[in-house]
Formats: sequence, structure tokens, C-alpha cells
Amino acid sequence: MVTANRRAAAFYRQAQRATDAHQAMTALRLTIDADPAFALAIADLNAIAGTAGRLANHQQLSWERHHIEVVRSAASGDGARAAGLLREHLASVGCDPLAVHIVAQLRQPGGHDDDLEDLTCRLPGCHLARWPPIPDADREG
Repeated sequence: MVTANRRAAAFYRQAQRATDAHQAMTALRLTIDADPAFALAIADLNAIAGTAGRLANHQQLSWERHHIEVVRSAASGDGARAAGLLREHLASVGCDPLAVHIVAQLRQPGGHDDDLEDLTCRLPGCHLARWPPIPDADREG
């Protein structure tokens, strides 16, 4: 089990460093293959792919629950709430590239009331430049 958890964590780190949504989705799928209960990967993949899925029912750390709430808000189309939650989340954890990319990718066109540009201009170096838009062909569902 420890080996599977380590493999899953390594794949999740690959997803965090992905330069586009396709790479992130591939790494997230590998994460879930290695650990089907990896709730962060499940929530992230569901958000990016535009699918709905159940999260594994296990104890999560506070930052994990907050990350999941951020990406689920983005996936539900509530960009302003997702951006606000993301600000709080980053104030607490400092670095979360996947949450940033997911919120940025899933915000509504013209949704400039969320002040996301201001936030993304001040991110630490662990956050890569923005992903290119997610082509419809890459989204499932």
C-alpha cells in the first residue's frame, strides 16, 4: 500500500507541474489508477474533464477539503466563489498550481468580476504560466 501511495503521489506531482490540461489529465488518471481513493486527483480530473464523480470516502486534511471545494466551485460554474475560495486557500497553503489552473480554465468567458488576473499576477514561482484553453475535444462528457 505504501508503494501505491508513493506512486500516486508522484503522479499527482506530475499533474501539478503539467504545462497543459491534457498532461494534467493523463497524470491525474495515473494517480487514480495507482490509488483509487486519491480524492484530490478525482476532484481535479472531474473538474477538468467536466464529469461528475464521487470522491472516495476517507478522512481528508483541511487543506485537501478546501482544495476540493475550490475546484468543485469552479466546475459548477461559480467562478466568483471559486476565485474567493482560491484566495483563501492560497493564503493558507501558499502553492497549489492545479487549483489555480482549474479555476482559471473553468471561469466563465468574460467573468472578470472575480479579480482572478490580480491574483495570478502575484503567484509564487511554483505556479507555471497559464494553461492554454481546454479544447472541447479534450473534455469528456
